[in-house]
Amino acid sequence: MEEKKKEYKCKYCGEVFEKPLLLAHHVRAKHKRAKKREKKGVAIEKLSEQVNKTVEAIGILKGLQVSPHLSDEEKKVLGDVSKRIEELLAYMQKSK
Repeated sequence: MEEKKKEYKCKYCGEVFEKPLLLAHHVRAKHKRAKKREKKGVAIEKLSEQVNKTVEAIGILKGLQVSPHLSDEEKKVLGDVSKRIEELLAYMQKSK
């Protein structure tokens, strides 16, 4: 009689393994860690998008600040706001 070897199949990709330990290594390396990396990449992408929008807002504020139609008080307020945003941006980048 021929002995039938037991096969262990990956539920994600269907690859077949002879031992359950090999299957476990495969799943951890190819599927579980890939999901974690993907989630981390999405989080980093969101953060960089926020930083880009913040930098754009600072540029707009600086552009408004040099407008000839604003009073000195309004220019001062815009300068204070842009300075606070720059400080927050610097704090965000340090805390990464």
